[in-house]
Amino acid sequence: MSSALTTHLNFFWAGLLKHGQTGGIVPSQRFLIARMIAPVPEAYRGKIIELGAGAGALTLRLAARCPQARILACEINPILARDNRNTLAAAGLDGRVKVLADSAEHVLRELGRGGSERPDFIISGIPLGNLGKEKAGALLDTIRQTLGQGGMYIQFQHSLLDRRKIKARFPNTISTFVALNFPPAFVYYAQKREAVAPGR
Repeated sequence: MSSALTTHLNFFWAGLLKHGQTGGIVPSQRFLIARMIAPVPEAYRGKIIELGAGAGALTLRLAARCPQARILACEINPILARDNRNTLAAAGLDGRVKVLADSAEHVLRELGRGGSERPDFIISGIPLGNLGKEKAGALLDTIRQTLGQGGMYIQFQHSLLDRRKIKARFPNTISTFVALNFPPAFVYYAQKREAVAPGR
């Protein structure tokens, strides 16, 4: 069995058995991925965090598009995280991306504690609607705290149900519809802007 087929089957079974965690039974397709990574300049040299990286469909395209970026991808499912590493290695890109088999919450908390450079982009495929109101809100708060000033949080969802949660943390948010994906999806582009004190 080819490695690509094995990866797709692993994603399919993860989607069936742990749908609340994975959010789908097929990886994101190229039109959706293109919309998600479009705001990241090809010459970008900073840090990018990918949450819910799955088997690496977006990770691979992002690493190829931004050869000078430092990418940290996290995926809570260890089988999908391994597939992601294997996909990157097969493309010769494994040395430029760090893949962690860990939860988004834990990875972001650790980054916050370290006092390290804040990322300008956080890209997420985590199914917010499956997390529950409190957990989704806590994750969004942590994303906002981790993101650098003026940075962008990019999230895809298969509905608009979480738009209010996102806009509550990121008032400067726009969304776009991607019909050419199975299933169709919405992409949110949320920019972090700090409130300016009166008189400044």
